Amino acid sequence: MAQLVVDGLAMGLVYVLLASGFNLIVDISGVLFIAYGQFYMIGAYALYVLKVMLRVPFFVSLVIATIVSAVLGGAIYRLVFHRIRVMDRQFLNGIVAAVGFMLLIGQAILLVFGTASRGVGTAFKGMLKLGGVNLSVEKLVLIVLGVAVLLGLHLILQKTNVGRAMRAVSFSPDVSELQGISSDRVYMLAMAIGCGLAGFSGGVMAPIFAVFPEMGSIALLILLVVMLGGIGSMPGAILAGLILGTTLSFGQYFLGAGLAQILFFAVVGIILFVRPGGLLGEDTEIQI
Repeated sequence: MAQLVVDGLAMGLVYVLLASGFNLIVDISGVLFIAYGQFYMIGAYALYVLKVMLRVPFFVSLVIATIVSAVLGGAIYRLVFHRIRVMDRQFLNGIVAAVGFMLLIGQAILLVFGTASRGVGTAFKGMLKLGGVNLSVEKLVLIVLGVAVLLGLHLILQKTNVGRAMRAVSFSPDVSELQGISSDRVYMLAMAIGCGLAGFSGGVMAPIFAVFPEMGSIALLILLVVMLGGIGSMPGAILAGLILGTTLSFGQYFLGAGLAQILFFAVVGIILFVRPGGLLGEDTEIQI
C-alpha cells in the first residue's frame, strides 16, 4: 500500500503542476485555454529533440523546453487572444481559437515526428529503498523538481510585484488599470507561465513515459482536476492533483488503467454533486 501511495503522489505532482498552470490562465486572464494539453506535448517533444537528437544534458534540455513552451504561450496570447478580448462573444471566439491551435499544433507534431512513439531514455538510473518502499532515482528527481517549482510559483505569486499585479488584475482589472498595472501584459504573462508549467511537466515526464502525439489529450483530465479542486483555487488544484495521482495509482493496480480513469471520473462526479464549486472553489469570472 505504501508503494502505491508514493507512486500516486509522484504522479500526482505532475497533475498538480499542470492544474496550477491551467488555473493560473483561467483565473488571471479568464481564457478557457483548452489547447493547454498541447503545451505538455510540446515540452515532451522539445526535451526529446534536445536530449536525444542534440545530446544536450537533461537539466539544460528541461529548462529550454520550459522556456520554449512559455514563449510560445505568451506569443499566442499576444497575437490572438489579445485581439479577441476586444471582440464581441469573447468566450466563444476564444474557444474556437483554442481549438484551432490544438489542431494546428497536433498536426504539426504529426507532420514532423510522425505517429510513432519516441523514447527519451532514463535520465537517472538507480533505485532507492526507503523502508518498504522502492523509489527510482528518476521519480525522486521528479518529486524534488515538482515541489521546487510549486514553491517557486507560490513565492512568485505571493512575494513579488509580478504576483501582486496578477492577484490585483484577477480581483479587478479596471481598478488595476487605474493603479498603473497593464492588465493585458499580466494576461500575457499568466499565459506564458501557465504554458511554461505545462512544458516543464511534459519534459519531466518524457523520460518516464514514451513521447507520442496524443499526449495533448491530458487536457481533459486537467480540466477535471481544476473543476474538482475549484476553478481559481491553487490549494484546490494541489489537493485535486494529488487525489488524481493516488486514485489512478490504486485504480491501475487493482482495476487496470481504463477502469482507473473511470473511477476518477466517478469520484469527480460525486464530489461535484455534493460541492458544485469544487473542494476549495471560489467564484471565478470567465470571459463571455
